[in-house]
Amino acid sequence: MSNERSEDHAVLTAPPMQWDAWGAPEKHKVLSDGIKGLLQQALGVTIREPSDRAAEDVVLSPSALAEQQLAALAGIVGEPFCSTAHSDRLLRSGGKSTLDLLRRRSTEPQNAPDAVVTPGTDAEVAEVLRYCADNGIAVVPFGGGTSVVGGLDPVRDRFDAVVSLDLRRFDSLIDLDTDSGIATLGAGVTGPRSEELLGEHGFSLGHFPQSFMFATIGGFAATRSSGQASAGYGRFEDMVQGLRVVTPPALSTRGVPRRPRPVRIWANCSSGRRERSASSPGCGCGCTRSPTPPSARGGASPTSRRAQPLCVRCGRRARSPPSCDCRTRRRRR
Repeated sequence: MSNERSEDHAVLTAPPMQWDAWGAPEKHKVLSDGIKGLLQQALGVTIREPSDRAAEDVVLSPSALAEQQLAALAGIVGEPFCSTAHSDRLLRSGGKSTLDLLRRRSTEPQNAPDAVVTPGTDAEVAEVLRYCADNGIAVVPFGGGTSVVGGLDPVRDRFDAVVSLDLRRFDSLIDLDTDSGIATLGAGVTGPRSEELLGEHGFSLGHFPQSFMFATIGGFAATRSSGQASAGYGRFEDMVQGLRVVTPPALSTRGVPRRPRPVRIWANCSSGRRERSASSPGCGCGCTRSPTPPSARGGASPTSRRAQPLCVRCGRRARSPPSCDCRTRRRRR
């Protein structure tokens, strides 16, 4: 493999967020003089104009992968989906915590994944993991790049190199059962994209954390995401019905009795309680609903089961509607 992958132009599709800040570049705003004066007066800080540092000026540590290793990875996922370009590595060099963003300002060489691979099938993911396990290469999964807890740091530790495994090609609605409201979504589907895909069928994901615009379904599940709607709908871990997990030894299915379904979504009735069937009106609360379900919720529970109504007091699945045994059990925070 040649060194052409070291060029400074991006080869892969770039994550949507600005490389050194949170949010989309097109929505960048400059603080007004009034806001700057207020901050200076209230906090006693010295106002300094931000430096307009270009991404190409950031110095990254050289890739530690040998040419034969790059060739092997490219042979698995395809030449266009394996890159060591500066822009591709920089955009996947960490998350969006304060420490991550401060590190972007450093003039010293910065750690970055030695390559970015973007598989398109479960088989390719498994093959990449097997190859990396056999060759002492660490793998960091990448979704939307919104981590604020160090989950995307390219830590080599005892490994010789580290690669970023970008899952954005898993970006489709695989299946939707309109009767139960259970959907199967790829791990790389972003929050807004999931709303588009489900909205075409009259459904909604029902999960809206602050990272919604950029984070992915896989990221929601892996981090047990919670957000603004958590009080009404629960954390994402309570919404997932099953996961299809790829590990170096094999492909594994968790929580699904037959057909693997990575992430599934419940339909809701107008009262917010899950109904036993989206085709039947009402869930035991006396409500009525339109023929097309007005919303659905992304669901994750350790086992696959049919939809059950929710308790009106605590939001748990009710053993007998409209209440559960929440009076004798502490409500989970």
